[in-house]
Amino acid sequence: MTTIKEIALKTGYSTATVSRILNNDLTFSVTDATRQSVQIAARQLNYVSINANQFSDFNLAVIFSINPDEELEDVYYIKMRQIIESTALKNGLNIIFYRNVLDLPKTVKGVLLIGKFNQDALNELIEKEIICVFIDSNPNPGVFTSVQPNLEFAITRALNEFKSRNFKKVGFIGGNLWNKGNNAFQFEDLRRRYFESYAKEISVYSNADVFIGPDFSTVSGYKIGKEILKKYSNDEIPRAFLIGSDSLAIGVLRAFNDKNIAVPDTTAFISINDIEIAKFSSPALTTFKININDMIDEALNLLHQKILNPKKISPEVVLKSPELIYRETFPREIDNV
Repeated sequence: MTTIKEIALKTGYSTATVSRILNNDLTFSVTDATRQSVQIAARQLNYVSINANQFSDFNLAVIFSINPDEELEDVYYIKMRQIIESTALKNGLNIIFYRNVLDLPKTVKGVLLIGKFNQDALNELIEKEIICVFIDSNPNPGVFTSVQPNLEFAITRALNEFKSRNFKKVGFIGGNLWNKGNNAFQFEDLRRRYFESYAKEISVYSNADVFIGPDFSTVSGYKIGKEILKKYSNDEIPRAFLIGSDSLAIGVLRAFNDKNIAVPDTTAFISINDIEIAKFSSPALTTFKININDMIDEALNLLHQKILNPKKISPEVVLKSPELIYRETFPREIDNV
């Protein structure tokens, strides 16, 4: 079994620092870089903490409220489910998946929630004071704790990158968020909201250059790509597109490749997620990498803290900034290396 000392040797930090980080000492102040370095080393060495063993005594649930068809089409959610399962297995956590909050047994001590939830489900969480943490979204930050990708940072960074190359015309390609019927909340896609707000601020926005498909799948991307090519001649196409997901981007690329539209020479792409196939598309996608492992680790840590101190922890939103991975659809400038 891996020890605290082995992780300390690998990271260069003291055993006391490593111990306090891995045991979620709430009084210990440390930089995000240090915390991440220790957590990564612990995962690489297959470390199982004392807290994880204590955590295994709790019955935990994951409400995976994702339309089954969309889950199969969206690699992002497939990967999220797989990482939750592997993390639970590695740390000996007793986790059961459900699709509905109303299905939760009374023995569950804590819940991770992924997807979109109607008002009845949210009321159930509030009325029964169910200890929970949302991953990837938050329906009410004043009530619920969540761990989410910092999409505002990613969108702002992408638009600044385009602006730095003097691109005057930048488009957006996104999808509609699915819902679970007439009682479901309709959540506006934050990617589109942040794009429209900041693109207007830096004067690269035109409503005519925003394209929204029914979802975030490759099929939707392909249809949007064909729509774009019908709408514009080659010299009218926006000089760059910010695309809401890699799956969408791959579909658009296929449509453009069919008509020999050169990417990035005619138009450049930056997308979001960095799914495995992004590096193998033709050309390879420049995209923001969302660290799902890190989000899930953080969510479990927060859930653990809330279980141990249910009355002492206020709702909070933890944002994880994605990393821009430069590839062929928007290469890094040599002077910017």
